[in-house]
Amino acid sequence: MQGDTLAPFLFVIILDYALRKAIDGKELELGLTLIEKRGRRGQGVSICDLDFADDIVLLSNEIEQARKLLHNVEEECGKVGLGINAKKTKGMVFNVDFEPIYTVAGKEVGQALTESGDQDFLYLGSWSDQFRDIQSRKALAWKALNKMEKLWRSDLPNWMKLRFFRAAVESILLYGCDTWSLTETEEKTLDGCYTRMLRKIYNIDGRAKTSNKVLYNGKPKITETIRIRRLKLAGHVFRDKTSPAHLTVTLDPKYGQLSRGRPAKTFVDTLLRDTELKSIAELETCMEDRDVWRSLQFRGQPPTWKTSPETTTT
Repeated sequence: MQGDTLAPFLFVIILDYALRKAIDGKELELGLTLIEKRGRRGQGVSICDLDFADDIVLLSNEIEQARKLLHNVEEECGKVGLGINAKKTKGMVFNVDFEPIYTVAGKEVGQALTESGDQDFLYLGSWSDQFRDIQSRKALAWKALNKMEKLWRSDLPNWMKLRFFRAAVESILLYGCDTWSLTETEEKTLDGCYTRMLRKIYNIDGRAKTSNKVLYNGKPKITETIRIRRLKLAGHVFRDKTSPAHLTVTLDPKYGQLSRGRPAKTFVDTLLRDTELKSIAELETCMEDRDVWRSLQFRGQPPTWKTSPETTTT
């Protein structure tokens, strides 16, 4: 019920009950393998679902497992009066060909495709494909920046313009950046984009020569801000042992085969580069200690943001 304070709690309790009935004890059979099973002593680890309110992601190794998992969830939810909206349910596949999946009622679950025909899905404001997500963030940030053209051309002091910029534009650019695994090329592109934005808000002509030291005035590069946010999220998720997401922070699968070509940069690779640590074991040890992890985030000292009249050059 919209606006009712008790309804969300009742919904979460009932949904959790239905998911447990559908999934508990069947993770290894139906879920996505995180750690491969190695005999009786080396029990494997798999996850079947990731949930955010009524938005549920079901994960499986194979198409047939995904069908069975979907039917189990649908049947148990139906027993408590909940149903799946087939039109809003989409499927994504990796390393296999997509095959039709149908609900218990016979309605087809379509593949998550963009207008250009690429496989991708917009979830909570972020695209699943990182490249598309970064491009989308940059476009939305520039759109917000250009809408405030009169503000940037006004006689307001630079420190005030910077505050408006960080609140109304930078927040758009950095939405969801905590999960990005950036290459050096992507980092240079983002830093260049941010520099051009700063020149625009300060109303500096494109032909004018202004050093980055003067332009940034003590502010860190945008990629440094992203690095801090990424490490903060990773530490928070890793220490929360009640969530299955903590298993994915330092995930480094040892089974399966890599696809041809240059290996993609993984999240754990990025964390190792961010912290300059040598191994995943060191990474996990540091994340367990909040103070140590925080010192790695800020490299010993938090960055200063000079946004007051006394410290900002004009």
